[in-house]
Amino acid sequence: MKYKILLVIGMAGMLGSGTLHAQQSGLSYNYLGADYFEGDLLGDEFSGYGAELSLSLNNSFFVTGTASTAENDRSRPFQQWTGKPELRGYSAGLGFHTPLSDRADFVTGVKYVRSELKFAGRTVDADGYGIDAGIRAMLAPRLELEGMVNYIGGDEFDETFGYRANLRFYVTPALSLSAGYFDGDNGDAADGLVAGIRLNF
Repeated sequence: MKYKILLVIGMAGMLGSGTLHAQQSGLSYNYLGADYFEGDLLGDEFSGYGAELSLSLNNSFFVTGTASTAENDRSRPFQQWTGKPELRGYSAGLGFHTPLSDRADFVTGVKYVRSELKFAGRTVDADGYGIDAGIRAMLAPRLELEGMVNYIGGDEFDETFGYRANLRFYVTPALSLSAGYFDGDNGDAADGLVAGIRLNF
């Protein structure tokens, strides 16, 4: 059971970092991004990094893919084993958006998720699905606020909800930097800070 908790809250935190875009607001569906994140996972400090790719299909739909890896900052015992848990996550999905105004959009998406937990030479993996929904708003010409709620479930996952808030600054129309906070919504199970860079093309 503890392995399943690690898998699902790790996915909620790391894969919840994928963002959805609205072309009506002048934002690109085509981008390549990278994130660095750190925080607490089941009471232990962890850190990691991830990458995401988004490609536009038309004015309403886009496809996304993410990959991430995280590791506890110190070794921990579990039953008869001791080691540093390493969590890897992958996702691929389809997103949809609709405008709420000329500066704000509602976005949602569904995705396939896979998680792999490596610990003391053992590997546990799980497959499931995720649903994202949220709002993106341009606060200023170079400043964007993102708020997303995510759900992860499936036969091999314990169901969980999470959320993420992200502030993005556009250095140029093609290059942006971001900072945000995420929470796996399981008390103190998974929460932390994330910083990223993105290139639109």
